Amino acid sequence: MNLAFLRRAGVACLAFIAVAVLALMMPTTELAAYSPGVLDACVNPGNGMMRLVDSSAACHANEAFVEWNITGPQGPQGPAGASAGGPPFVWVCTPASIDAPAFGNEVDIFNGSATTANVAAHFLATDGSNLAGAVVPGLNPPAIYPGQTGTNTVALAPQSTLIIPYANGVGTRQANPSTLLASVSVVSDQPIVVAYNVPSVSRQSTPCGLLPR
Repeated sequence: MNLAFLRRAGVACLAFIAVAVLALMMPTTELAAYSPGVLDACVNPGNGMMRLVDSSAACHANEAFVEWNITGPQGPQGPAGASAGGPPFVWVCTPASIDAPAFGNEVDIFNGSATTANVAAHFLATDGSNLAGAVVPGLNPPAIYPGQTGTNTVALAPQSTLIIPYANGVGTRQANPSTLLASVSVVSDQPIVVAYNVPSVSRQSTPCGLLPR
């Protein structure tokens, strides 16, 4: 037999053996044929390495067998989200009547929810001053502005209307920027409709408001 051929065969054989040894020494990740919905693995606590296996029998002495579900159990149903709108649409007409014989001003707040609403009406001057509790300018007998200040609120039962009467002051808002009523701001933690009535010589019609959802 040719000596050169034997040398080449020996070198090839040694190379094959070396590659096989290196392959055995390198860490490998096994793609285990695990049961549907379940993962099995062997974990080495020393170095934190983990490999997927078919069963606990594949774990070495220095490894711990772990198993977990791919999908966990269904959790409890969450709370209902806010309505995105849609029918039925509710329109509210308020005030729907005027108290006789008085024809004073009023702000009407309707609670359209099924829960008690905490509302606050802020009677504001032109410069933003809150006039609640302040004397209405130029009136005799004197009158006081209604409303809430700060974080104070009043409770309004479901499907109920809060009527807040108030008096007009004397003068112009430009000349009295911090003492004469300019706007009324109403805040609530529930859906409400707010309207007003400011009668003068003739009755004033107030448009109906769409109840927010």
